[in-house]
Amino acid sequence: MTCPFLKETHVKYCQTAALRTMIPLAQAASAQEKCSSGSHATCEVYRTQAVEGAAEAACPYLRESLMQYCSAAPVTKFIPYSESLLSRCGADSYRYCELYLGMAHPGMTNQRLEAGPGEELPTPAWLLYSDNHMWLDLTGDGMCHVGVDSFLARALGTVQAITYVHPRGRQRPSAVVTSNGLDFEITFPNWIGVWAANLYLRADPSRLIREPYAGGWLFEGTPEEGTAQGLRTGSEAQLWMQEEARRMNEYLQQCAGVAADGGLFSSGLPAHLDAESARTLFHEFFSLYARETRTP
Repeated sequence: MTCPFLKETHVKYCQTAALRTMIPLAQAASAQEKCSSGSHATCEVYRTQAVEGAAEAACPYLRESLMQYCSAAPVTKFIPYSESLLSRCGADSYRYCELYLGMAHPGMTNQRLEAGPGEELPTPAWLLYSDNHMWLDLTGDGMCHVGVDSFLARALGTVQAITYVHPRGRQRPSAVVTSNGLDFEITFPNWIGVWAANLYLRADPSRLIREPYAGGWLFEGTPEEGTAQGLRTGSEAQLWMQEEARRMNEYLQQCAGVAADGGLFSSGLPAHLDAESARTLFHEFFSLYARETRTP
């Protein structure tokens, strides 16, 4: 599936020009255009590289090509048709493109992170979730994205900085988030061939909290055979999220004395706990060893 803002057009350009300017065919028929007629002989560029022999009806250096471009971009940039298939525009990953999110979902935020009484944290059914509250999105084109779910986003509440441990390579992708002056390492439990990290979050780390399932994604790459192993999805994930909210409420009441907020634990737990309690809670729910801490 390709991005709905990805368009294609035929363009003309001069093969010998020092600065290659792409002119869409729809605009190339102007009265000032010399390349397609005998007037090309008056072109200064042609004169410097004129070929011997009889004059031709069109400039021999005139070329045509099929290009693609993003109609959502403020400045049109033409990309050869073959190369566009290598970008996220021609794959399902376009759903995480900044331009696409800005046009298709303007102001997209996860307002339900501030859920009221009886409401539940959002758990999109198409994603797969790990025990330590990270999600995996497997697309049909052999790519994947990784991020944190709304449960972890609510627990953090605010994020002042994000540092990527290794932004590229085969790894269990990991990042360090700073919340209320404390550093917490979040690591996806399975192996992925990571080839990009969401560097936009370094400039605006709050998006990890506001848009955990959209602009707040962390890594993109290529999944391996065992990348989805041990993850849950669909109704199983929704029931698990409800159970995790209940377990969090009990943990906070018994271990930290922090009350629930409208049926859910309070947002921004590091601000309500001392440093040692915050780190202990994080280890219990969000570390790589979260599965081992579960009570059978």
